[in-house]
Amino acid sequence: MNAPVASPPPNDGIARIGPNSVLQLVPLMDDVLGKEERDRLMQLSGMNELPADQGMMAETPAAALHQALRANHPVLAPALSNRAGERTADYIIKHRIPTAALRVMRHLPPWLSAPLLASVIEKHAWTFAGSGRFKVLSKSPLVFALYDNPVVRGEHSPEPICDWHSAVFQRLFSVIVDPNLRCVETHCCASGDDSCIFEIR
Repeated sequence: MNAPVASPPPNDGIARIGPNSVLQLVPLMDDVLGKEERDRLMQLSGMNELPADQGMMAETPAAALHQALRANHPVLAPALSNRAGERTADYIIKHRIPTAALRVMRHLPPWLSAPLLASVIEKHAWTFAGSGRFKVLSKSPLVFALYDNPVVRGEHSPEPICDWHSAVFQRLFSVIVDPNLRCVETHCCASGDDSCIFEIR
């Protein structure tokens, strides 16, 4: 049975992002921070309720929740964002990548399946890039760029902080292509770079 393919957001001028950017993070916040603190951070982010799990959600509150988590819980945020990214990738594998494509990629050698998966990710980048611009810079080695990343827009950090995006990419490639593959963010918009750069190694 083929997995349903998400539809692109409507062209109505509102920046949108996939709801899993929030839905996979909130249960972890409940477990670690407690529901009262999760509610407080959601309210700070302009969210009074969880987004629907179908379609897309407004980018601004989703990005604001990630930023509020980093600002209020800088020690816990990386691990929570990382786990949320893994959960997001698991959801994508189960519900968004067509079964036939998944079967093909899993049976190909890594040097063939990795660039194929990169192309799939690039084609559906609007689900995680929002108003940013995603580009595969190189397929050998695999290098991705996310320009004007909305999830860290306006933030300042001496080191890369895109734990959620990094975890999504790493989980996808380690589960589908090769369990030894890792994703490393080498540059970050929050550090003053013109894009967030992710390398699959």
